[in-house]
Amino acid sequence: MTNLPPIRKPQQKRSIEKKRRIIQASFELFCEKGYHNTNTTEIADKAGVSTGTVYSYFKDKKDIYVASFESFLNVHLQPLVDDLANTPKPIDIRQFVDKCVEIFRNLYVNSKQIINELGTMQETDPEIMQHFANYEDMLLSAFVKALDSPNINQQNLDEKMYLIYTLADVLGQEYAFGYHKSIRFEILREEVTNMLTSLLIIDK
Repeated sequence: MTNLPPIRKPQQKRSIEKKRRIIQASFELFCEKGYHNTNTTEIADKAGVSTGTVYSYFKDKKDIYVASFESFLNVHLQPLVDDLANTPKPIDIRQFVDKCVEIFRNLYVNSKQIINELGTMQETDPEIMQHFANYEDMLLSAFVKALDSPNINQQNLDEKMYLIYTLADVLGQEYAFGYHKSIRFEILREEVTNMLTSLLIIDK
């Protein structure tokens, strides 16, 4: 068994940039070729670093995959959390729900293959499943905290936020893949937005 150097967390600007390049290169290769058809040598070549450098930041290819996908999600989802946290109260909840749907739609349209592959890997790898379940919990907690607004019904808000997240994900899939030919996407989107808005707004 090869004795690999300990995984290190980059501190200097140059090291941070190297790790960023590895994450970006790996994500592009995973999108292009899939996880199982990509190897660490290809990732190193695309990132312009040595294979040894890759292993100084990541323990294995799965570790790289998790980091690259999490980075991808952060780019798309974190701005929504930040935007919501800085939104004046009371929150326009319809606008918030609509933004969630739009973000998931763009996620699936731009990265169909890798998102589908993540679903498959979660089914077969409990470690990946648990990692992204923890990531979703962290994200949902941030949304719930940001939804502290006088016009929002706070009862069972964790469960309601999970419902928004799940339905936005389903809508994104439907838009990108068009699984159901009889479904008119914009009408479905409007109905889901209406339902979730009424669920969250306090009745007056």
